[in-house]
Amino acid sequence: MHRLALILILLPLAGAHAAGKGGDFDGCEKGQTEVAKQAADFHGEARIKQLIDADLQRSEKELNEGDADECIEALDHARKLIAGQY
Repeated sequence: MHRLALILILLPLAGAHAAGKGGDFDGCEKGQTEVAKQAADFHGEARIKQLIDADLQRSEKELNEGDADECIEALDHARKLIAGQY
């Protein structure tokens, strides 16, 4: 009986934790399109271009894993590299 009560109490918390990855999925997808266009126009150092591409790949991976916040973080880093803020 106690186990059942404990499960019923913890079940909503588990769902909240899984949903906690959430974030702005639309913003992430729009950001990927925007940053991909900027990356295509980037003509700086080859190593910086590789890092930008890696950030774009990471953003896609994070979005596929359901973590829009991490996706946006990767895109923010790519934007800084494109802007020359190493």
